[in-house]
Amino acid sequence: MTNLIDPVVKDYLLHNSRWRSPVGKAILLMIVLIVSVLAYLGIYADKNPFVIWLWVPYSIAGSIVGYFLISFLDRERRVRFFHFLTIASVFFITAPAAAFFNNISPYPRATVGFVEEGLKILPVLLLAIYIPNLIRTRKDGIVYGALAGMGFNIIEMGLYIANLIHDSPMLDTLVQQSTRFGLWGLSAHIIWSGFVGMGIGFAAESTQRGWSKWKRFVLFYLIAAIMHSAYDSGLLAFGIIVIASIVSFLKGIPIDSDRVGKHFGPLWDGMRYGSYIYNIVLIIILLVQIKRSFRLENRLQAAELSTEESTVVPEEELKKIRSERLFFKRKYKNFPKAIGSKIVLYQNLLAMQKHTATQLGLRIDKVEPVVVLRKAIQLLRTNHLQGRVESVVD
Repeated sequence: MTNLIDPVVKDYLLHNSRWRSPVGKAILLMIVLIVSVLAYLGIYADKNPFVIWLWVPYSIAGSIVGYFLISFLDRERRVRFFHFLTIASVFFITAPAAAFFNNISPYPRATVGFVEEGLKILPVLLLAIYIPNLIRTRKDGIVYGALAGMGFNIIEMGLYIANLIHDSPMLDTLVQQSTRFGLWGLSAHIIWSGFVGMGIGFAAESTQRGWSKWKRFVLFYLIAAIMHSAYDSGLLAFGIIVIASIVSFLKGIPIDSDRVGKHFGPLWDGMRYGSYIYNIVLIIILLVQIKRSFRLENRLQAAELSTEESTVVPEEELKKIRSERLFFKRKYKNFPKAIGSKIVLYQNLLAMQKHTATQLGLRIDKVEPVVVLRKAIQLLRTNHLQGRVESVVD
């Protein structure tokens, strides 16, 4: 991680992190070891992992647009290293471990939601505990929960294609499994995990302790788990039939048509988009909370950065902060793009760190990342000005 993350950002993320504690590190490594053993017993002991991974590029290709949409939501304080770490943790470890519990469950359709939603969200929960500055708002929780769901969907597709490709025509297998992408790769797994992740985000925003802090996370997990189990137990048919009926009516094709010429029938569209009908309430809640979270962050940034010296946040930049909107990140055009983007990032991190310090009752000027971020912003401005002076002299 040291070589992959901007050192200023790394200092911010690891401030008061349990990762720096030998005991905390030992506990985390023990959890990873236990879940890795379960992952081996769940998939890798019976099936060559390369047979599954052979189809992973196909799964990844179908998820690229979905990833960038999720990443866009995280643009205020984005650290891509942790995006890929979350996806990889689920892909390589917790999703295969879920297969172990699904295999030994006497009632797998009833327990599948509880197993998979729990193990999908485990890496996000560990990040929230060990790297607390990474997930600070409900939007952060939604983003990392959704990324966890994406990691799960990618390996599950690879596994299903590997299992079915020799028993059915390749085209039929790929089309059937491709319905799991949904729209741009934003599958039901992403919706459920994003919803549970929102509970972690609410916990991160809270100043309470114990059950009061984590009760929404537990509630959201139970809701997603029950909906997931019910979906796998047959309720997915509801969304499929609704979508297939609409497609059948609009195209004048019988609903039970498997193919019409070179085109697949209405039921294939139902399989692809039916999960959105089934999860429509969760989708609406997620969209509303994303919007509210952006507003919260914008107010927080304006409030915290308005007290900074002009060498950190001059008045013209503060005006841009106050006028920033949901889909438009502010840009400082008087700087080269790379420098301007870095100043924006550092300012956003500074605002969040000051807010967190206030919540914890700390003296802001004594908090190390606050001092480091201020100096980093000032240094970027100074170096830019010196560069301009040198270019004029030359």
